[in-house]
Amino acid sequence: MKHSRVSAILFLMLAVALVVSACGGGNSASPEPSSSGSAGASPSATAADKEPVTLKISSWNPLSQKVIDKFEETYPYITVEPDQIADQYREVIRTRVVSKADMDIVWMFPNQMREYVDQDVLMDMSNEAWKGNYLESAVQLGTVDGKTYGVPYNYYAVVIFYNRDVFRDLGLEVPTSWEELLDVSEKIKASGLSPFVTGGKDAWATQFMSSGQFGAYQHKDPLVFDKLASGEKKWTDPEFADFFGPLSELVDKGYFLENSVGLGNAQVVQVFKEGKAAMYPMGSWALDEFTEEFKEFEVGAFPIPLNKGGEPLVVNLISDNIFTGISWSKRQEEIKLFMEFIADPENAKLWSEDTKSAVTVVGGTSPTYHPIAAELTSSIESNISTIFPSLTPSMEPAYFPMLQQILLKQKPDLAKLMEEMQKAQEKDYK
Repeated sequence: MKHSRVSAILFLMLAVALVVSACGGGNSASPEPSSSGSAGASPSATAADKEPVTLKISSWNPLSQKVIDKFEETYPYITVEPDQIADQYREVIRTRVVSKADMDIVWMFPNQMREYVDQDVLMDMSNEAWKGNYLESAVQLGTVDGKTYGVPYNYYAVVIFYNRDVFRDLGLEVPTSWEELLDVSEKIKASGLSPFVTGGKDAWATQFMSSGQFGAYQHKDPLVFDKLASGEKKWTDPEFADFFGPLSELVDKGYFLENSVGLGNAQVVQVFKEGKAAMYPMGSWALDEFTEEFKEFEVGAFPIPLNKGGEPLVVNLISDNIFTGISWSKRQEEIKLFMEFIADPENAKLWSEDTKSAVTVVGGTSPTYHPIAAELTSSIESNISTIFPSLTPSMEPAYFPMLQQILLKQKPDLAKLMEEMQKAQEKDYK
């Protein structure tokens, strides 16, 4: 994975800004792509009469040049000017906003949305037909107070990477519920192999067996994290009592590789590649670790099944790049044309293949951008999905050390951990 992508994702995962309002929920069924896409579009009849226009798109990761080329062929009077900002992205954008610089389309972090909506910085795209081409959860992430101002484009999923060879040799099926995951783990342990490996040295990498629960909470109540941030709900409420339960149960049952808690994530990846554990929980950005050159065993990935007793499997997605239009741009029409263009599934597939990443356009993720892509995308789009929320400023310093306590087998009182979560949350009440 390129350093810029790692930095952007980790920045999101460790975000310390208020949760975006009205950005939760899931999609129980994938929407049908609308007819608004531009895959087969041709320049409008008046395109030849239009003055040349330069459309500026600011981002922290590279855009798809192939999609840009195709867009410029379709609209020859428009030249797209990518503006990649590798360092201090938030600060650069904030400075430009304050000065009302010449801006058109900007990638925003999800937890920046409310700030800029309140300042009337972003275009209202609520009535654009292309919204129907996206995962419902993606549209909701770009929606504030009932109005849509943008949509996240690339996404990553919280998954468990697994050793297909081990599963095949032991006759195991991919688990789709918590009970099935425990059964699979017990059989792997009985074979003499450790079911899981994770490390505690890199605190951010310890979160996935717990934070995967965010999706289930959002599915039940799309505004749950707004309510926690405002004090309407509390982490000590009964509905959150099992927040740390899954991770604690796996530790108590001895399903993690012994003496691995002191490892950093890079070391954990190497341990998994060496076949010392059958499963490795992580975000799907780690697909970059398992290219076609990796031959030791066949790797697969499945969403973390924290659902119990007939509950639906909710796939937790992470997105750090919401495409938004700037309200004072003089190129509003061209912004809408570009947003419509990238919402077309065929153009999205081109983007996905070119950038080697999944996209939130339904049917738009290339099945060949990675050997695991087809399997993982099918699982995500056939289940409910939610977008990973950001934590409020005081939560991160409290949250990660709690996970480390559990991994270190210190057997903390889980109810008291939730009390500590609430104390941290109260520092950030609106």
